[in-house]
Amino acid sequence: MSSQHNKKMSDEERTELMKQMDKDLEEHFRKLEEKAKGREGKRMEGGWTEENWEEEMQNHPFFNQGWKEGKELSPMMKGLQDLKYSPDENTPEELAVNYKEDGNFNFKCKKYRFAVASYTEGLLAKSSDSLVNTQLYTNRAASQYHIGNYRSSLHDCEKAVSLTPGHMKALLRGAQCCFALKRYDDCQTWCDRGLKIDSKHAELLKIRSDSVRLSKEKERDERKRAMIEKKKKTEEKKILDEIRSRGIKIEQKKGVELNLSDLEPCHPAAVQKPVHLDSSTGELVFPVLFLYPEFGETDFIEEFRESEALQQHLQVMFGDGVERPPWDTNNRYKPDSLVVYLESEDCKLLEVPRDYTLIQAVTLNRFVLKAGTPNFILFVKNSKSHLNFLERHK
Repeated sequence: MSSQHNKKMSDEERTELMKQMDKDLEEHFRKLEEKAKGREGKRMEGGWTEENWEEEMQNHPFFNQGWKEGKELSPMMKGLQDLKYSPDENTPEELAVNYKEDGNFNFKCKKYRFAVASYTEGLLAKSSDSLVNTQLYTNRAASQYHIGNYRSSLHDCEKAVSLTPGHMKALLRGAQCCFALKRYDDCQTWCDRGLKIDSKHAELLKIRSDSVRLSKEKERDERKRAMIEKKKKTEEKKILDEIRSRGIKIEQKKGVELNLSDLEPCHPAAVQKPVHLDSSTGELVFPVLFLYPEFGETDFIEEFRESEALQQHLQVMFGDGVERPPWDTNNRYKPDSLVVYLESEDCKLLEVPRDYTLIQAVTLNRFVLKAGTPNFILFVKNSKSHLNFLERHK
């Protein structure tokens, strides 16, 4: 804004500005009257319609919004802005009211972010009128609420009631914010403050009733979650205690204390089937992988109980009368012809007798269980693939 508008207008300048405004307005209406000539009995072509009335209004300096796009304001509009917004032309109280009116207009037009900006400018004017400031905070809270900024809205409600404790709109909006934030105890407090003023306030009564109901549901759900969490931790502790008691060595990923996360499977097929206890027998049950390096194939066994022997599963997969895997085209993989290995912590091969139970296998000396999933490596004994594998692992 140019320097000529930084000083207060004289009475002569005000009079001159008002004359120019009247002249412009008369000129605008004169043009409209010219358009209307000859339209008697005809449709008003070129007149204001539902489609063009906003555009027509924009042509008048009073309503032109070009400044929002960075366009230069006309001298008249600069003068008008000074009249309404200049601190040299208005007291803080007048400025606060002007900005509040702008905010109210934007709010009615559902331009809530613009409304927030207007109310904020009103508060920055630092008016000494506590009622106007209360209204600015309350109205800004309403705008913030409509764009989902519930915490900011609640903060403004708190400011409003600190200035005017019995302001019902602020108390209602504060209750609504707390309800939206699921802060049900606080919501009831806001409602109670409002109901002390108006004990029959329908909205407050409904919000309070809903808040009490949802608060009880929330407490119930939290108790359920706590019980489930407690049960889960008890089961986890029991699993870890059973693993320790059996002398199974676990590769630990976090800290020095054994944690159930150290037993979380890495293989996609095993993720949903971690180590657990059989509720009926108390046995440890593991996810197990059988690896066939000769063909790059894998079998996944979801539940392999600690008391079951390797031979049992080999019979199920390769025994007589069982459908052969498509990769074993020569029918070479048979239970009695197979040799089974685990890999030690120092990457050496540990041969596992086929009649060993799972618990015997995973407690072999130098074996460390990784990701809670034993990986058994299988070959046809003395096959070329087997011998090459042994050669590489010398």
